[in-house]
Amino acid sequence: MRIRTVALVNAVVVVVATTVTAGSANATTVSTVTGPAAAAAPPVISADAVMAHLRKLMDFANSSNNTRVIGSTGFTSTVSYIKQQLDGLGWQTTVQNFQAGGRAAANVIAEWPYGDANHVVMAGAHTDSVQAGPGINDDGSGVAALLENAAAIARTQLRPQQRIRFGFWGAEEAGELGSNYYVGHLPSGAIGKINAYLNFDMVGNRSEGGKPVGWGFYREGQQNGLNRPFATYFDQHKVAYNNSLDTQGRSDHAAFKRAGVAVTGISSVRSLNELGRCYHRACDDLTDVDRNSLGLAANAIAAAVWQLAGTGATRSPGLAGVVGAVDR
Repeated sequence: MRIRTVALVNAVVVVVATTVTAGSANATTVSTVTGPAAAAAPPVISADAVMAHLRKLMDFANSSNNTRVIGSTGFTSTVSYIKQQLDGLGWQTTVQNFQAGGRAAANVIAEWPYGDANHVVMAGAHTDSVQAGPGINDDGSGVAALLENAAAIARTQLRPQQRIRFGFWGAEEAGELGSNYYVGHLPSGAIGKINAYLNFDMVGNRSEGGKPVGWGFYREGQQNGLNRPFATYFDQHKVAYNNSLDTQGRSDHAAFKRAGVAVTGISSVRSLNELGRCYHRACDDLTDVDRNSLGLAANAIAAAVWQLAGTGATRSPGLAGVVGAVDR
C-alpha cells in the first residue's frame, strides 16, 4: 500500500511494453490440466505454505540490498518466481513489461483455463516494495496468499462457472502503475467481462501494543455486496473487522473501480492510521508478519473466490447480485 496518491499511469509511465505468454519461445509451456470437477468448498490452506513463499521473497530482497523495489534484482526475481510457480501449477500466465519512471517493471497475469471467459472474477496483489525495505507484509503477504490460492485451485482441479484471473502488479508503490497499465491496455470490451476485482494489500500484520490484529474490508464492498463472503468467513471464525475501511484509493483496486468494475479487498489493518510500525521501513521483513494472520487471510480469500466464481451446483448468488447491481 503506497503512501499517497499520485498522477495516473498515462502521465507517469513511459509505455514501452512487451508481452510474454506461457508457451512462447521465451516462456515455459503451460500444459493443459485435465481432471474431474472439484468440490464446492475450498481446501484448508496452510499458513506454513504461505510463509514458505515469503521466505523466498525475503531471500530475493537479501540478495538485492534489502529491497524488492521496481528496477532491482529483488523485484525481477520476484516476478520470475511468481511466473514459475503459476506455470508449474497449470495456470495460463502472461508477463506485461513496462517502464515506470525510467525503471523496468512488470505485471504477471494468471488465468485458470476453466469457466465462462465472459464472466471473470479477478483478484490481485502488488509485487514491489519501497526502496527502504523488503516489503514482506506490504505486499509480499498478499502475493503469498494468492499463490497458495492458485495452488489450491490447481490441486483440486477446480471447474468454476466463472473464469478466475489473478493479477500480480508491479509499481504499485510508484502510484498503482501496474494495475493502471493493465486496465488501460485491455482489449475493447474486456473490462466489461470482469464482474468483480478483489484486492489484497497487507494481510499479514502482527499484533502491536497489546492490541489484537485489526482487520478491515474495503468500504466499496459494503456498498456493492462483495464483502459478504469475507464477513461470513470472519464471523464463522469469530474475528472482528471493520466493514468499511476507507483506503482513499491507495491500492490497485482503484484502477478497476474507475473503470466501472465492482471492487473490494481486505487488509489486516483497521484504518490507514494503523499500518504498523514497520510500514515502508527496513524492518518489514519476516519478523513483521504473523502466521495466524496469513492463514486467516489466505483461507478467507479462498472462501470468497470460490463462492464468487460459482463452484457449487448453481451460479453464486453473491456474484449474480453484484453483477445485476453494477451499471456498466
